[in-house]
Amino acid sequence: MSKYQRFVCVLAGVLALVTGVGAGVASAAPSPSAENVVTVTSANYAEVMNISKQKLVIMDFGATWCPPCRQMKPVIERLAAEYGGRFLLGEVDVDQSRDLSSRYNIRYLPTLVGVRNAAELPSSRNVGYPGEARLRAWIDAQLAKG
Repeated sequence: MSKYQRFVCVLAGVLALVTGVGAGVASAAPSPSAENVVTVTSANYAEVMNISKQKLVIMDFGATWCPPCRQMKPVIERLAAEYGGRFLLGEVDVDQSRDLSSRYNIRYLPTLVGVRNAAELPSSRNVGYPGEARLRAWIDAQLAKG
């Protein structure tokens, strides 16, 4: 693990403690519908941005080595299925898609970014995993923006 990865992981852990991530435990859930979750890469980024012209895309920037990312992943995937296609969850592995993490100026993990009409929504970033209730409220706020 590089110094950068170690730093981000420690910082993500501190953010998790500060935001109260440990307050709840994610329950086991059925696997999400594949049509509501897509892995975003440089190759399919333009296609995902085209989808953002019809509905909200939530870009989920994370990494396999990031504990808060691993904790949030099953929860947000389940929410993508529960919301029944009201938004598309675009998962970005920052180690595999450095160009996308640079484009969005990602500094901390996990980071969620709401995108509509191929542009980041104003005040749409969520850094860290705030727990399921706050994550659901954040998603609702992004959907309300249009």
